[in-house]
Amino acid sequence: MSDDAPSAVPGVYAIGDLQGCFAALRELLSAIGSYSTLWLAGDLINRGPQSRETLAWAFAEQDRIRLVLGNHDLYAISRWAGLVKAKKSDTLAALLDDGKAADYFHWLRQQPLVYQEQSDSWAMVHAAMDAEWSLAEAAGHAEMVQRALRGKNWKRFLRNLWERDAPQRWRDCRTEEDAQRFRVAVLTRARWVREDGLYAWTNEPPDSSFLPWHQRFFAAQPEGSIICGHWATQGLLVQERLLALDSGCVWGRQLSAARIDITPIRILQVHCAPYAQASSPLASKRLEHAAHA
Repeated sequence: MSDDAPSAVPGVYAIGDLQGCFAALRELLSAIGSYSTLWLAGDLINRGPQSRETLAWAFAEQDRIRLVLGNHDLYAISRWAGLVKAKKSDTLAALLDDGKAADYFHWLRQQPLVYQEQSDSWAMVHAAMDAEWSLAEAAGHAEMVQRALRGKNWKRFLRNLWERDAPQRWRDCRTEEDAQRFRVAVLTRARWVREDGLYAWTNEPPDSSFLPWHQRFFAAQPEGSIICGHWATQGLLVQERLLALDSGCVWGRQLSAARIDITPIRILQVHCAPYAQASSPLASKRLEHAAHA
């Protein structure tokens, strides 16, 4: 954890994947002290032991948080709606049984997949941005998904998401359903992409031709600074145009926050218990990532 004392001046902080690790969140908030706004980079719930407490806290704090949906959040909404079966790593039982679950999940599905307050500020997404999209275009694609999640046919939309894999390239989308699957896959679970725009929807690159998504994005897009989560094996990355904040709390590493309304950015971390049931992916070979100007 940072040796700095909690801030007496309310600030704006971005926090990485919580995944139901509410005890770690409370410790991190104690280290932060006062805050005006929290940006949450998605995957609020599942895998950790306190999804109910985490979502109840977010619902109560909704006026002071800004969040984007992650893949675990979409899965949890689908579980609550009865559209998918439980996975072995599912830790949602207490949340799904809560008497206020309907309020929580109806609120959760109203949340965006991309968030940005001003055109010259950070943009937040859970996983990735496609290099062929400017930030404005990415926000437009995210809005297409958000409209579907908010609409009267939201259950049909989610059911269609799980029926088949997303196309691996934007130009391979032949229907609007393909396009929605691709949008959701990029924004909530992408990691690896080739120079020709082909994605691997996997934890590890199929071969050396695949790059971290942000290398291709920053090479192609001269503007835009991104806050993201999702990639625990990559760990915390603090670069001029990138804040990657999933530092693997649910796997027993750290929960990370970045104060983003000051320069230089201030990083705070707390150590976490290994909550996840599955074997940690952090034993994978460490990858070296180039810095981006």
